[in-house]
Amino acid sequence: MLFLGPMEEFGWRGVAQPLLQRHMAPLWAGALIGATWGLWHLPAFFLSSTVFADWNFLAFFVGNVVLAVLVTPLFNQTQGSLLWPMLFHWQLINPFWPDAQPWDTAMLVAVAIIVVWWNCDTLFRREGAVTEVIPAGQHSGD
Repeated sequence: MLFLGPMEEFGWRGVAQPLLQRHMAPLWAGALIGATWGLWHLPAFFLSSTVFADWNFLAFFVGNVVLAVLVTPLFNQTQGSLLWPMLFHWQLINPFWPDAQPWDTAMLVAVAIIVVWWNCDTLFRREGAVTEVIPAGQHSGD
């Protein structure tokens, strides 16, 4: 799981984020990815052999939306680098405070409010957001 979770970022941030940011502000693109990310994990809540079986889905879902919003400025400020989103995702799988749900969700909502306020000039505008799936200068032949 420590490998698979961060690998999801190739799809969430590497493909979906830039494509969505072509059509909407980064905040809304991140929120849409977070909602999709939460629903993506819904089947795991019905499997008794997973850690999700004992969790509250609503808190998990809200947490996913909030986390995707938090990763959005990291992704855009690093011009589309996947390193920070992957490290962030890895930490979610290997949390510093395991089994803290739903309190971790409440804390992350508070942090997200501050991050959105701090980055309001870039999160509510499409200008400057990464819109290329493979950012310029990162693919061979440049």
